[in-house]
Amino acid sequence: MKDTTNKLNLNKKIAVVGTLGALTVLLGITPIGFIRLPWGLAITLLHIPTILGTFVAGGIAGTGIGAIFGIFSMIQAASNPVGLDALFVNPLISVLPRLLLAPTAALIYYALCKIKPLPKAVSATVAAALATIVHTIYVSFALYLFAGTQVTNLMSGAGLGAFILLLLPNAVAEAIAAGVICGGVIGVISVTSEKKSKLAQEIEKTSLE
Repeated sequence: MKDTTNKLNLNKKIAVVGTLGALTVLLGITPIGFIRLPWGLAITLLHIPTILGTFVAGGIAGTGIGAIFGIFSMIQAASNPVGLDALFVNPLISVLPRLLLAPTAALIYYALCKIKPLPKAVSATVAAALATIVHTIYVSFALYLFAGTQVTNLMSGAGLGAFILLLLPNAVAEAIAAGVICGGVIGVISVTSEKKSKLAQEIEKTSLE
């Protein structure tokens, strides 16, 4: 029975990685992955499948999706090397921060889930928002650490702090989007799981009578 359960869990994780990894690529090659707000700000949704996959299937599965996200970013940068995007051909800039996203999201989410009165949907909302902002910081640090001279030249001499402040409006908008989407999905999953659990209890009770 234990081997069967482990196999089902593994199959579930593989399915989650494949599905959300494909969704990441789909978001990247279509306008769906980039939302342009009325005041001219553009936000990306490409990080959301990685965070959501972490919440649903754990940190290892999330890291797998993050790897797909990073590799796809690297391929995009190679095919359209313009401005800062050209620097993402370096895997230390395009892939490494995305590999760190899942463990970061997992740590925040599982820590919040330990707060008993807090619903999972709320934990997911807060964790997704915070992980998104930390991901922006990871990318910023990677850019300055591994391509500092090029970034400084492209940003007219702006330092790391100024660069992060420049990205802050985008990061906040992306954090809100990630929080709303991930919180909503986890909320639906939690309600559905609870209903299934209650149904299973009722069936078990009926069979014992």
